[in-house]
Amino acid sequence: AAFEEIVEEIDEFAPFRDSGLERVAALDLDIEWFREQGVETPPLGEEAVTYVSFLRNLAAERKISALVCHFYNFYFAHTAGGRMIGKMMS
Repeated sequence: AAFEEIVEEIDEFAPFRDSGLERVAALDLDIEWFREQGVETPPLGEEAVTYVSFLRNLAAERKISALVCHFYNFYFAHTAGGRMIGKMMS
């Protein structure tokens, strides 16, 4: 949710709004499905909390170039790559 919130808050990220890369709503549905199957939702790990804090600090300090690097890596390397692998596996 942190990236999606940052994209909404920072004007320089306006071109990335409503891009189709948003994942929070779909992930929330997936997490709810697992919960309904009796799988307990684990708490966020320390690393995740630290990374979100790091991203929010970059946003607060308006370090746009650094945020773009993380945004690109997350959305295009991880998310798009994961989707491509998923298609290959199906």
